[in-house]
Amino acid sequence: MSTYTKHSKEANQKVQQDLDKVIPIIVKEINPISIILFGGFGKGEGIVEVKNNKITPMNDYDMYVVTKTNLDDDFLDKVADKCAQAINKGGLDFVEHAGKEYNRDDFFHVDLRNLNYNKIKKLLPTQRTYELKNGSQIIYGEDVRYLIPNVKVEVSDGIRILFNKMDHILMAKGQKNHEIKLIYTVKAYTDLCSALLMFKNDFAGTYTERNNRIKKHSFPQELKDKIDWATEFRNNPDFNIKNIDKELETAQQWVAYAFKYILKKHLNLKDDNWETIADAVYNKLPLTYFTPYIPHKSMFLAQYYLNIKYTLNCWRKGEKIIKPLLDWRDVGLKVAIPLFLYLYGEKELAEKYLKKVSSKTQPLKQRVLDLYGYYYLQRLI
Repeated sequence: MSTYTKHSKEANQKVQQDLDKVIPIIVKEINPISIILFGGFGKGEGIVEVKNNKITPMNDYDMYVVTKTNLDDDFLDKVADKCAQAINKGGLDFVEHAGKEYNRDDFFHVDLRNLNYNKIKKLLPTQRTYELKNGSQIIYGEDVRYLIPNVKVEVSDGIRILFNKMDHILMAKGQKNHEIKLIYTVKAYTDLCSALLMFKNDFAGTYTERNNRIKKHSFPQELKDKIDWATEFRNNPDFNIKNIDKELETAQQWVAYAFKYILKKHLNLKDDNWETIADAVYNKLPLTYFTPYIPHKSMFLAQYYLNIKYTLNCWRKGEKIIKPLLDWRDVGLKVAIPLFLYLYGEKELAEKYLKKVSSKTQPLKQRVLDLYGYYYLQRLI
């Protein structure tokens, strides 16, 4: 039996039972060459809770289906919904339903993404590519991982991870549910660890190895202890944490530490106040952010293409905006700026930058979450 979690043999059996229900649906609907399990369970480090002898997986099941042709995102979503229903889960994504109160059954989903077999050798140097090669499992079909290139994960991916953590923390802070706040506290530490290691060119495929590597770098001992706690939590979770709001707030401040540490050095900034950071992300970061993935001569056109894709996606969801089409800068960076400004108390400045994306800025928190969420939910790779 494969290892999906370090918790126990019984927990691995529970995950296998779920996958045994999900895999036949994917095979019937898609007939893939291969199904790759990635994310926490793909690494063998998925979070499960055991309570009253009931084993409950807490991570989503993240999968790539490898096919000879490209699959439509809407089609993938429909198949994913069938998979979630088969294991009695709601299939909702927390980012997509940011205003809905969290519960574990509704918000557990099967995340299906498509990978074209003919393009595997040309995958970009991203965290996802690295983890598909070094932190995943084949759960059906041909083992295609030998085709995946060996890549160096660039600092741009670390910055992106931290944007996502800020989004998740802001969503979690608005929830009454203790559990989701704890989960995103844990993920904040494991993911900021990943971001810092990417900056140090010392990334690894599993949370355990990342925890080992971060200890060798000269970061504050308190942060290393928090990362160590979060890594251990994945293996043996304790959901009875007191004062979770304070713990989430502390994690939020460490995310800010990692973000400022990377941005100040990466962009050669003289100071790291939030106004300086925002200006740098808007004016300087677009000039380098996509360099690892796109030839420099195509960078501006590629960013504009992403703006078109984002705008059309917003229109499909009833969000009629046009401002992203009036600028070459990637809208993903532009919506990240009001996100981190709002999270760290710079609300007036957050609204100023949000106006660069949409004339509608109120209610400010929900607009920040919605506009960033539309970008986050796109399947760009």
